[in-house]
Amino acid sequence: CSCKNCEIMQSVKECKCCRDTNIVDGKIEEAGISCITEHESFQVNCLNHHVLELSYYEYIEYNGPLEPDQMIHKYIAYRRFARFIWKRLGKRNRRILPACVVSAIRRRYPSQEYCGFKYPDDRK
Repeated sequence: CSCKNCEIMQSVKECKCCRDTNIVDGKIEEAGISCITEHESFQVNCLNHHVLELSYYEYIEYNGPLEPDQMIHKYIAYRRFARFIWKRLGKRNRRILPACVVSAIRRRYPSQEYCGFKYPDDRK
Protein backbone atom coordinates (compact mmCIF):
# COMPACT_ATOMS: atom_id res chain seq x y z
CA CYS A 1 0.00 0.00 0.00
CA SER A 2 1.44 3.34 -1.04
CA CYS A 3 -1.25 5.61 0.43
CA LYS A 4 -0.96 4.21 3.98
CA ASN A 5 -4.77 3.94 4.35
CA CYS A 6 -5.48 0.46 2.99
CA GLU A 7 -6.62 -2.43 5.15
CA ILE A 8 -6.28 -6.12 4.40
CA MET A 9 -9.29 -7.29 2.40
CA GLN A 10 -10.85 -10.77 2.24
CA SER A 11 -9.24 -11.71 -1.06
CA VAL A 12 -5.98 -10.96 -2.81
CA LYS A 13 -7.77 -9.31 -5.76
CA GLU A 14 -9.38 -6.81 -3.37
CA CYS A 15 -6.06 -5.79 -1.80
CA LYS A 16 -5.51 -2.94 -4.24
CA CYS A 17 -4.24 0.50 -3.26
CA CYS A 18 -5.67 3.68 -4.80
CA ARG A 19 -2.15 4.48 -6.01
CA ASP A 20 -2.30 1.35 -8.21
CA THR A 21 -4.99 3.05 -10.32
CA ASN A 22 -3.45 5.46 -12.83
CA ILE A 23 -6.62 7.52 -13.22
CA VAL A 24 -6.62 8.21 -9.46
CA ASP A 25 -3.03 9.47 -9.54
CA GLY A 26 -4.01 12.61 -11.44
CA LYS A 27 -6.70 13.47 -8.90
CA ILE A 28 -4.32 12.79 -6.01
CA GLU A 29 -1.49 14.89 -7.46
CA GLU A 30 -3.83 17.72 -8.44
CA ALA A 31 -5.18 17.92 -4.86
CA GLY A 32 -1.73 17.49 -3.26
CA ILE A 33 -2.81 14.53 -1.13
CA SER A 34 -1.46 11.01 -0.61
CA CYS A 35 -4.73 9.03 -0.78
CA ILE A 36 -7.95 9.40 -2.76
CA THR A 37 -9.94 9.13 0.50
CA GLU A 38 -8.48 12.51 1.49
CA HIS A 39 -9.87 14.13 -1.66
CA GLU A 40 -12.63 16.65 -1.00
CA SER A 41 -14.82 15.11 -3.71
CA PHE A 42 -14.56 11.69 -2.07
CA GLN A 43 -15.42 13.09 1.34
CA VAL A 44 -18.45 15.01 0.05
CA ASN A 45 -19.77 12.57 -2.53
CA CYS A 46 -19.02 9.19 -0.97
CA LEU A 47 -19.26 9.71 2.78
CA ASN A 48 -21.86 12.44 3.25
CA HIS A 49 -25.17 10.95 4.44
CA HIS A 50 -27.29 13.68 2.80
CA VAL A 51 -25.62 13.36 -0.59
CA LEU A 52 -25.99 9.57 -0.48
CA GLU A 53 -29.65 9.86 0.48
CA LEU A 54 -30.39 12.02 -2.56
CA SER A 55 -28.43 9.65 -4.79
CA TYR A 56 -30.46 6.76 -3.43
CA TYR A 57 -33.72 8.46 -4.41
CA GLU A 58 -32.36 9.03 -7.90
CA TYR A 59 -31.19 5.40 -8.08
CA ILE A 60 -34.57 3.93 -7.14
CA GLU A 61 -36.34 6.25 -9.59
CA TYR A 62 -34.45 4.62 -12.49
CA ASN A 63 -33.62 1.16 -11.15
CA GLY A 64 -36.19 0.28 -8.54
CA PRO A 65 -35.45 -0.34 -4.87
CA LEU A 66 -32.43 -2.18 -3.58
CA GLU A 67 -32.80 -5.56 -1.95
CA PRO A 68 -34.09 -5.17 1.64
CA ASP A 69 -30.88 -6.56 3.12
CA GLN A 70 -28.52 -4.29 1.14
CA MET A 71 -26.83 -1.45 2.99
CA ILE A 72 -28.21 1.52 1.08
CA HIS A 73 -25.57 4.10 1.97
CA LYS A 74 -22.67 1.71 1.47
CA TYR A 75 -23.97 0.54 -1.91
CA ILE A 76 -24.61 4.07 -3.17
CA ALA A 77 -21.23 5.26 -1.82
CA TYR A 78 -19.46 2.58 -3.84
CA ARG A 79 -21.43 3.59 -6.95
CA ARG A 80 -20.62 7.27 -6.45
CA PHE A 81 -16.90 6.52 -6.11
CA ALA A 82 -16.97 4.51 -9.35
CA ARG A 83 -18.70 7.43 -11.06
CA PHE A 84 -16.15 9.89 -9.62
CA ILE A 85 -13.19 7.89 -10.96
CA TRP A 86 -14.38 5.92 -14.00
CA LYS A 87 -17.39 8.06 -15.02
CA ARG A 88 -19.53 5.11 -16.09
CA LEU A 89 -19.59 1.48 -15.18
CA GLY A 90 -22.22 -1.19 -15.63
CA LYS A 91 -23.05 -4.86 -15.49
CA ARG A 92 -20.34 -5.84 -17.95
CA ASN A 93 -17.85 -3.18 -16.93
CA ARG A 94 -16.79 -3.73 -13.29
CA ARG A 95 -13.79 -2.51 -11.36
CA ILE A 96 -12.39 -3.46 -7.99
CA LEU A 97 -12.45 -0.44 -5.68
CA PRO A 98 -9.25 0.43 -3.84
CA ALA A 99 -8.98 -1.08 -0.36
CA CYS A 100 -8.62 2.38 1.21
CA VAL A 101 -11.93 3.45 -0.35
CA VAL A 102 -13.76 0.33 0.76
CA SER A 103 -12.30 0.69 4.27
CA ALA A 104 -13.31 4.36 4.57
CA ILE A 105 -16.87 3.60 3.45
CA ARG A 106 -17.10 0.60 5.79
CA ARG A 107 -15.91 2.70 8.73
CA ARG A 108 -18.54 5.34 7.96
CA TYR A 109 -21.34 2.83 7.29
CA PRO A 110 -20.48 -0.36 9.21
CA SER A 111 -22.24 -3.65 8.59
CA GLN A 112 -21.99 -7.13 10.04
CA GLU A 113 -22.23 -8.62 6.56
CA TYR A 114 -19.74 -8.19 3.76
CA CYS A 115 -19.57 -10.34 0.66
CA GLY A 116 -16.52 -8.79 -1.00
CA PHE A 117 -16.11 -7.93 -4.67
CA LYS A 118 -17.70 -10.36 -7.10
CA TYR A 119 -17.74 -10.26 -10.84
CA PRO A 120 -21.18 -11.09 -12.27
CA ASP A 121 -19.90 -14.63 -13.08
CA ASP A 122 -19.04 -15.18 -9.38
CA ARG A 123 -22.63 -14.80 -8.16
CA LYS A 124 -23.64 -18.43 -8.45
